[in-house]
Amino acid sequence: MKLNWGKRIAVLYIGFVILVLAMVILAMTRKTELVSENYYEKEIKYQEQIDKEKRTNELNGKVKIEYSGSYILIKFPSTYNLKNIKGTINFYRPSDESKDFKLNIEPDENGEQKVATTKLLKGLWKVKINWFLEEKEYYNESSVLIN
Repeated sequence: MKLNWGKRIAVLYIGFVILVLAMVILAMTRKTELVSENYYEKEIKYQEQIDKEKRTNELNGKVKIEYSGSYILIKFPSTYNLKNIKGTINFYRPSDESKDFKLNIEPDENGEQKVATTKLLKGLWKVKINWFLEEKEYYNESSVLIN
């Protein structure tokens, strides 16, 4: 069967239309997640977040977030009064919002809090710590790659 140039152009155009329609259907069936459900409300409060980060950067000791295979270690410097530290630790999974969870800060006498990684899926996690010390609010964030 021999196709002349007119039929070849028609086949080319039809193939292009089918490709575009397939891409549109594929794009529309994909699940897309926002970073946050109430994104606009958080945007308005962003100046408070900037202030917390600025206060955190001005501190002498830094909060350390380390991954050691079986747990994530969150260590507060011993220069702080550990009994006065309050707040939450948010584990944020960028690829799946349903896996996010929150813990209360409960450091031991050494200023450490260990979070077991046995229930965490492999991949990227963001550890976000909102904490209070002496009536002031602070914020730390770190990315952890679970193997």
